[in-house]
Amino acid sequence: MIRKPNYLKHLLQWGVLAAIVGTICWGVYSDTPVDVEKYCPFGGLQAFGTYLVNHSLACSMSMLQIMMGLVLAAGVVFFSKLFCGYLCPLGTVGETMGRIGKGLRLQVDVPAGSAADRWLRAVKYVLLFTILYFTLSSSELFCKKIDPYYAVATGFKGEIVLLMSITSLALLLLGGMVVKMFWCKYVCPLGAMSNIFKFLSLAVLAAAAIWVLDYCGVEGAWVWVLAAVCAVAFFVEAIRLKSSVVPLMYVQCDAALCNNCRLCERKCPYHINIHDDAKVKHVDCTLCGQCISSCASGALQVNGHAACRWVPGLLAAALFGAALWLGTTLELPTIDEKWGDYEQVEHLETFEMEGLQTIKCFGSSKAFAAKMQNVPGVYGVRTFVRRHGVAVTYDPAVTDELKIQAAIFTPTLRKYATPDESVPMLDVVKLGVEGLHDRMDMVYFGMALQRIKGVYGFSAEFACPVDVTVYVDPAAQIDRTAFARAIDAKELVMKVKDGEKTIPMHTELKSYSAEGGQVSREEFAAIMFRDVEKLAGRFVANLEKWGDDAAFPKAVYEMEVPMIDKPLVRQAIPYFKSFLSCTDGIVAIDFVLHGTTPVMRIHYVRSMWNDARIWSDIFQAEKWTLRMADGTFQEADPRLKFPDQGRTVAQKKK
Repeated sequence: MIRKPNYLKHLLQWGVLAAIVGTICWGVYSDTPVDVEKYCPFGGLQAFGTYLVNHSLACSMSMLQIMMGLVLAAGVVFFSKLFCGYLCPLGTVGETMGRIGKGLRLQVDVPAGSAADRWLRAVKYVLLFTILYFTLSSSELFCKKIDPYYAVATGFKGEIVLLMSITSLALLLLGGMVVKMFWCKYVCPLGAMSNIFKFLSLAVLAAAAIWVLDYCGVEGAWVWVLAAVCAVAFFVEAIRLKSSVVPLMYVQCDAALCNNCRLCERKCPYHINIHDDAKVKHVDCTLCGQCISSCASGALQVNGHAACRWVPGLLAAALFGAALWLGTTLELPTIDEKWGDYEQVEHLETFEMEGLQTIKCFGSSKAFAAKMQNVPGVYGVRTFVRRHGVAVTYDPAVTDELKIQAAIFTPTLRKYATPDESVPMLDVVKLGVEGLHDRMDMVYFGMALQRIKGVYGFSAEFACPVDVTVYVDPAAQIDRTAFARAIDAKELVMKVKDGEKTIPMHTELKSYSAEGGQVSREEFAAIMFRDVEKLAGRFVANLEKWGDDAAFPKAVYEMEVPMIDKPLVRQAIPYFKSFLSCTDGIVAIDFVLHGTTPVMRIHYVRSMWNDARIWSDIFQAEKWTLRMADGTFQEADPRLKFPDQGRTVAQKKK
């Protein structure tokens, strides 16, 4: 009986590789960023590990990747290493390199079960421990630094270490040409992790040990358990080379039909000694079906049934589909944090909110949690990046949902322009707007209002709905319809560097009143200036050294800063203040209004500075020295440019 090749295996392998290449090429052609890790199961398993250890997910990780990893683990336990045999692009490349090496007569035989074969298997467990240790310690994927797939897919422009990436790529390509499936058998950390799942009892014991040690309060217990599991798994693999109970699917040999031609072992990518056991549960077996295709006597079948021959490939595709569906319907919290004496509170409730555009990664989630820790009665936070949602745990005896919403809300002042002398007075319009929850909502809302001609600025304070005060040119005759057209729009189209970006809008105009009276252009400037005044700062270390006004007389250098109205400029001011605080003889900075013009004032020790030096050494400095949060110092490029010089002004005597 003659067997046909395993067409399903080749279709899946080369289909996956073609899809990856096509996606990357499309990204290059369209200048659209491509997420090359989107379906990476190893990254997903690492991300799930960081969630279990640190109760947080790395920014770059998604629920889709996690489900790819968890489904892979389940697939290994119940079936076999189907991902390795049917879907992994590195496995496909490794097989191809093996065929090329054989054709060029470069291959060296490393017999299965030989001493060299057994000891080389330690490499992948050392790599697995290293990758997981650094990943779980930092919540960032260390494997990116050495992954040959990631390096090639990003054009060696990702988060790589060049030498490591080149070394791993050489091991995949050149190693595969010299020793068949060299990468998969001896180097691949995902292969090591998959083998641990094959040693099911070891995996279960490891999970139980981590839980018990963590419950007992043992700090860093996972490190010792991880090291022990990697070491034990290596020795079990090196000594036995097979699993006992799982997987539940395997190649079975019918001794009555076997003619001992050994062709199956020669065709096996891993040169497994298939005849050693009736049920092939070798750790390297991926159920790829190459042995079955080569068997002319029909002695080899999946679980002893001819009808099961195509099941592994179909299962690989089905598991991928299941992971895809689960990854797009389920979500783990990016962070899950609790604080204070929450265990002592008799009754806790949860307030949930979605659509918070600021909740977009691990960093913004941590910032949100830090903000909530200052709210009395709040004891915990979970964030969900994909749907921009939060779940806040609170004590209803201390706070309520309205107070939590008020804490989440960001009061806003936004000036678009200063009216000139032809507009001496501005009308004050009062709006009630729903859908303004956090800072990013205010940013997009501000962009929408700015498109109404005649609007000079607005302020927003928390209420239900949000209380928005808009300052408009009376001559523009802006009515409710104009505001509703901008506020009730379903989307905001922004011009960006590469074209346009569409932002979904969820705001709704609930009330409108044009009876707010009027303010002068000077009063408007003073109202809008309240946010700028908050940027002032005194530099404690310098004041301790130079604070005696009698011994060290001070002077004030003033500079007009009309650009301070721009949000990006305001965001850079804290960095400029840090630079000033590291500059000897500078003791404070503040901001005042001269008429309607914002002015920055730098207070300095008169004997140490003059106007020329302030301009050259501070405002035209090539580098800023910044004081970091941990007390260290760092050099950085200036974040602000100052086109016009200022001058030292005479101070009024008190």
